[in-house]
Amino acid sequence: MAPDVHSAPASGMVARASAIAFVGELGRIAAVPWKNEGGQTRELCVEPPEADFGSFVWRASVADVGADGAFSTFAGIDRTIVLLEGGGFTMHSEGRQVHDLARAFVPYPFAGEQAITVQLHGAPTLDFNLMVRREYAEGRVVVVAQQHARSLPRHSVLVYVAQGAASLSDEYGLQQPLRRGEFARLREDPAVPLPDLVCTPGSVVLVVCILRTTDKDLSCKR
Repeated sequence: MAPDVHSAPASGMVARASAIAFVGELGRIAAVPWKNEGGQTRELCVEPPEADFGSFVWRASVADVGADGAFSTFAGIDRTIVLLEGGGFTMHSEGRQVHDLARAFVPYPFAGEQAITVQLHGAPTLDFNLMVRREYAEGRVVVVAQQHARSLPRHSVLVYVAQGAASLSDEYGLQQPLRRGEFARLREDPAVPLPDLVCTPGSVVLVVCILRTTDKDLSCKR
């Protein structure tokens, strides 16, 4: 199901060269079952739009994990998971622990083919997920917590406010405020300058970077 989104920036007229394609809010997105029906997720953005699990290039979502169980497997997909809130969980594969997702806002990458089971530490968990089809792209999640204005990393395509509040501003002076749980989809157009990001004190923002395999510069650096 497509997220409930609206065009941006909402605070003023949209310039033709605006880097912000649309904004959305996690709380207005309907949850859908995992592929293996072992949990539920809310899709923030998928590329291309309306793509299914067999055809997406990249996909960002937020999942609710309330019980021990198995993750779905995805052949050809590179995944990154970030704990947003809750007790977290240990991740196991082939009878051994491969990671302890106990610290919030620390990205952990792993292969989608890997058979993963999780064991909760106690409280239910909310986590951010990025999936990228490695045949067509590379991706990563950059965590930004600085209060002062700063440029977004190169190849940024999605900004998600995990804690606090933030604001995006473009070269025309247009402002797009974002609160916790809100996100902005950025245009993948090298001719359009990325907006600057300003975080309020104590805020944490997750920035998704996507590099298409057709790009000459295969790096995603700040």
